[in-house]
Parts: sequence; C-alpha cells; structure tokens
Amino acid sequence: MDTTYSERLNSSNTPEVRTLSERAPYDWLRNGWQDFRQASLPSLTLGLLFVVAGYALVSASWNTPLLTITFVTGFLLVAPVFALGFYEISRRIQQGEPVGFKSIVYSWKNNGWAVLLFGLILGIVMVAWGRLTGLLVALSLPTFGPFNDLLSWQALSDPGFMVLYAVVGFALAALVFSISVVSIPMLVERKIDVITAAMTSLRVVHKNPAVMARWAFIIALLTIVGMVTGFIGLLIIMPLLGHASWHAYKAAVAD
Repeated sequence: MDTTYSERLNSSNTPEVRTLSERAPYDWLRNGWQDFRQASLPSLTLGLLFVVAGYALVSASWNTPLLTITFVTGFLLVAPVFALGFYEISRRIQQGEPVGFKSIVYSWKNNGWAVLLFGLILGIVMVAWGRLTGLLVALSLPTFGPFNDLLSWQALSDPGFMVLYAVVGFALAALVFSISVVSIPMLVERKIDVITAAMTSLRVVHKNPAVMARWAFIIALLTIVGMVTGFIGLLIIMPLLGHASWHAYKAAVAD
C-alpha cells in the first residue's frame, strides 16, 4: 500500500524537528528583541537597507500600480533570503562570538552556493508572482476599459480583483512560508543542501501547523505595519523578525 504524505514526509532524511508550544512565537519575538538590543547598531544598519529599498521601489513604480503591488506583496516572499545578516548576528550572539559588520556581510559564505540557489528559487517565485498578478488582472477586470485603465489604482481596488488576488496570494505565500520558514537560517549554520533544508521546513510546519500559522500571521501583520508607516517601521520590525526567525529555527530543529 502506498505511504501517506505524512509518512513520506516524516521518513525523509532530514534533521529531527521538535513539537513547539503554543506560546513559542512570543518567545521567539522576546529573544529576537534581546538580540536586537545587544547588537542594535548592525541590526539598525541592516534594517535601514530595507527601509531605503522599500521606499525606492515603491517610489519608482508608483505610476505603475501593478508593479507597486507586485513589489509590496512579493516582498513577503523573498524577505527570508535578505535577512541573512540578522541570522548571522543571532548565531554569533548565541555562540558568544563577536558581532562585526565584516562577518555579517559574509554571512552567506559558510554555505554560499546553497544560499544562492535558494535565493534564486525565491526570486523566480517573485517573478512568477508578477506574471500571475497580470493574469489575475486580465481575468477579473476584462471589461473595465482600455489596458492602461486596467493598471490604474481605481481598477486594482475592484472588489472582485482584490478577493481573487488575496486568495491566490495567500496560497502562494503559504507554500513559500512552508518551505522557507527555517530553511535559510539552517543554510547559514549548516552544510546542507537546499532540498534537505526545504524538507525540514515542511516537516516543522506539518508537525506544528497551529503554531506556525500563528507565526506566519505575526510576520505578515508586523511587516504590513512596517509598510504602512512609509517603510519607516521596517527599521525596527525587520531586525526583530530576522532575529526572531533565527530563534524559531533553533527551537524547531534539533542540533
């Protein structure tokens, strides 16, 4: 008889994953905040890069609303790979190692090819999401008017488009979250391949669905708060979430 999906997942050759308590995400945030306070200068410096990048992308694309919403929503898909520096800071704090800007810049070098490959995969997902966004516009707003009108803020606020966009976006975000929630921190610390990291992440989510759903909600909520403040809030929120994500990985995956 064929094995079930659960059996196949649990029988994969990946590190042991732990059962997490319901309050685990709040512990991760508290530990992340402690790391932020301990290494505030490098954390704020990296956080500032997110603020500048977000503002620059939205400012450059504001006259093309379709690109703007693609950048904003796609940010949630690719953010894990840009948080390498935060993972390295937390790793060094945990190991009692000095935290310096040079070490953070080269945080990817321990397992560089795997990190690069995972980043490439997430980049492809974001490009595909941009293409899919255009398709959703065409499907939900076929009679709105000329093509240029379809790309206006007025058109993109159509309830039909917003519902379809939210449903499809949620499904894609859930998939990306499931394969990446602990993958990048794992790749920073361990010499493992991308498939092993992604499978481990899937196992963490499969074993702790309610906890990880809560963690995904917290990440999305705080990121949105950071964006609606004109990206200024990301100065604090991105370091907090980056450091907390490291602690999520360490709590969920056995050494």
